[in-house]
Amino acid sequence: MKKLFVIYTLLLILVLSLVACGPANDNAKRGFYIQGKLKNAGQISSLALHELTPTGLILLDTAAVGADGSFTMQGVLPERTFCIIRFENNGDIALVVDTNANFNLEIDANNTADYSVSGPEENKQLKSLFNLNTSFFKSGQTVEKRFEKYTPETMTQEVEAEIRKAFDSLQTAHQDALMSMTETMASSFTALFATNFLLPDAPLSFLKLVDEKAQKNFPNSKYSNLLHSKVETLKKTDIGAAAPEISLSDPFGKTVSLSSFAGKIVLIDFWASWCAPCREDNPKNVALYNKYKSKGFEIFGVSLDDNRDAWVGAINKDKLLWTHGSDLQKWNSSLVGKYGIDAIPHTVLVDKDGKIIATKLRDEALENKLKEIFGF
Repeated sequence: MKKLFVIYTLLLILVLSLVACGPANDNAKRGFYIQGKLKNAGQISSLALHELTPTGLILLDTAAVGADGSFTMQGVLPERTFCIIRFENNGDIALVVDTNANFNLEIDANNTADYSVSGPEENKQLKSLFNLNTSFFKSGQTVEKRFEKYTPETMTQEVEAEIRKAFDSLQTAHQDALMSMTETMASSFTALFATNFLLPDAPLSFLKLVDEKAQKNFPNSKYSNLLHSKVETLKKTDIGAAAPEISLSDPFGKTVSLSSFAGKIVLIDFWASWCAPCREDNPKNVALYNKYKSKGFEIFGVSLDDNRDAWVGAINKDKLLWTHGSDLQKWNSSLVGKYGIDAIPHTVLVDKDGKIIATKLRDEALENKLKEIFGF
């Protein structure tokens, strides 16, 4: 149960866990200037402002906190940028910092969510998005407490199903709430924060809406370009599109390809031995495979492992008797970008002509779709 909560928590606070560095652009010479006041600073002697990118954080400036809690941050940015000020164990503050931003910031170290910021409406919108995200993280903690009394020895299949249902329901509500709030600000720069950092699994129709407005309003923004690239990739794996070819080595070194399944209904199952939800899905997929394989149903297991022994061991342990392939590149696999995969398990259901019927089907949704296709 703890693993389920950790996975869900990572989805909720993915934006808070990035730790990489990257290059800065020195072409622009305009600067930002932030004056701040930190109440209840306690042992906090300095603060750091980071640029937020999809691959990590880039340090922009550090500021000493004075005896009265005052601090200043300044630096040079080539364009309007999403930034965060980090507070260990007490949440982070998200900001839109423009190339020539000049605003005031007031923060209470005991309650960072209730900060105040002057300047553009975008920062107030960003605060609302960030606080909404935090509220669902706290809801996840509440759900966890409901089940913390169970141990591996007392855990039953019924309880496991109840736990998954509770977290899946919360995750759905979280995404719906973020999408609803983002739609109200779809023409704002802030919407790009939601779509690039908080909504990795949003429907393509929603991403298209934000992308269309962003291309019109912020055509030169790196965040706009990032979203547009994602939308263009997802279009290639949208319902009705031909599934991109997959050609991989199986556990015995033989080349296996998606096109070899022509004439059959194929579930492409992107998984890995290290992925707990994937391993939990495997027994259900085994049951579906055994039920429909005689009717022309196949599963093509595509692993995002990087360790052959772990991959093959999981196949054998979970008794996965279908075709498997992997390039053993984990998240560096070219298929991650080709299929627009943000997380696993990720499934793609393909018809007899190689066209995509559905994506991201699991559990009852997958079972119901197969019943619809095969008639029982």
